[in-house]
Amino acid sequence: MADIAPHLKIGDPAPDIIVSDIHGQPVEMASFWEKGPTLVSFLRHFGCIHCRARLSELEKHLGELQAAGLQLVTLALGETKHAERYCGKLAPHLECLADDKNDGYYAWGLQQASNGEMFKYGIDILKASAKAAASGHMQGAATGDIRMLPGTFIIDRDGIVQYAYYSVYAGDDPAINVLVGEAQKMKAQA
Repeated sequence: MADIAPHLKIGDPAPDIIVSDIHGQPVEMASFWEKGPTLVSFLRHFGCIHCRARLSELEKHLGELQAAGLQLVTLALGETKHAERYCGKLAPHLECLADDKNDGYYAWGLQQASNGEMFKYGIDILKASAKAAASGHMQGAATGDIRMLPGTFIIDRDGIVQYAYYSVYAGDDPAINVLVGEAQKMKAQA
């Protein structure tokens, strides 16, 4: 197991990890933000009800996020066949990547939820699950580490973290309007 890096802060360089695209080809994460500001959404795994809901939400708000100046990249634990299947169905216009191990997540400071955290946020997790189910999503078979927590980042063209959100439970994601606002602030400062 790789060491878990400290949480990234605004102004830190984003780790350039190598993951796989939906065709199984290796991809350097930096190849995205070199093209422009990038929203990177680390999902848990492709079977996760919350991650499926997040994929659909990002797809639904793709126009807003792009108009704010962001390109979108999602990454989940699992095999490339899982990325192709779920992203093709739920978010066909997003760049969807897969990683079959946790090391890249650890490089970004993401970590697994402890039993205590799962108990502490149990009600919040149930609420997030009910919301995802009400939107038509359901839990599937785990394709990766079920304890891994998600995270959301905005990286500028120079590979510098401009926004970092570390989820404290499954289904804890920043609101789309917050992400749009962060991207608009970046545009105004450019």
